[in-house]
Amino acid sequence: MKNLNPSLATIPLVSLSLLSLSFSPVALANNPSSVIPKNTQQSSTLIAQQQICNVVNIQTGQLALRHSPGGESRAGLNNGNTVAFLRGGGVPWAYVRVLNGPNSRVNGLEGWVNANYLSCSQASAVTQSPQIFCDVVNIRTGQLALRFAPGGESRAGLNNGNTIKWLRDGNNPWVYVRVVDGPNNAVNGLEGWVNSDYLACYDDA
Repeated sequence: MKNLNPSLATIPLVSLSLLSLSFSPVALANNPSSVIPKNTQQSSTLIAQQQICNVVNIQTGQLALRHSPGGESRAGLNNGNTVAFLRGGGVPWAYVRVLNGPNSRVNGLEGWVNANYLSCSQASAVTQSPQIFCDVVNIRTGQLALRFAPGGESRAGLNNGNTIKWLRDGNNPWVYVRVVDGPNNAVNGLEGWVNSDYLACYDDA
């Protein structure tokens, strides 16, 4: 791809600051396979300065999201896709996580992109909740759908034993998660909505 913006070739490493704040933990319900958010306790966690970038200047095709710098492409990004800068590589490569954008099927994927096609800015402090992980449980038949929206179209299926990271709450019973590990590792890294009635969660803080 043609280098259209040399000034974007390098991206500074993200700086981190450690602060104290409040969070809303997740408490297990009486049913061990479901979780219900509570707002009655406080604890400390971290705030990180996160750099957010937009994909820009793609004239034809897509910006490849690669398994390694210059390596095989795993997905394509369009102008307007937003990514979180995670770390730098050799110029012009940057390792990113896709946050949102016009092709939502790639949301949650991580990989290497050519930083010449990124326009980045330093975001304000981003709250990081305690590490809440959950195992998929009690699936009798089929799979637990990982959906684009609560009750919406399925993008993948999870099995008993898949481990997910709890990212945020929705209307009960829906929660937004990222797949971390499990028997069907092809879905690792994907994000979406699942029915929390089929999750057994624990706090890994």
